[in-house]
Amino acid sequence: MSSFPPEVRNLVEHFARDRDTLRGPAYNEAQAHQEFIDPFFKTLGWDIDNEQGLAGAQTAHEKTVIQRQVDTSDRQTDQLVYEPNCLTGAEIRVAEEHAQ
Repeated sequence: MSSFPPEVRNLVEHFARDRDTLRGPAYNEAQAHQEFIDPFFKTLGWDIDNEQGLAGAQTAHEKTVIQRQVDTSDRQTDQLVYEPNCLTGAEIRVAEEHAQ
């Protein structure tokens, strides 16, 4: 299991540790989603919480419009966070990589 991301390993260990409780009648599907399923898919890069705002888009045009709004919002955030702190391009890349 060492080749798995640490987040996945933690989920497996958590399940193994609490297996009897988690398989009991008091543990429900909503709890399983919150504790295991959603974190697993987030680790794989899925946008479970629709942070990109693309779930409601139906057409390619709507998706493009929403993606442009997301990109604009990202640029505005960058201006508010990075520019006042005088971060270099390398420092911004490190911050962006660490945030993901």
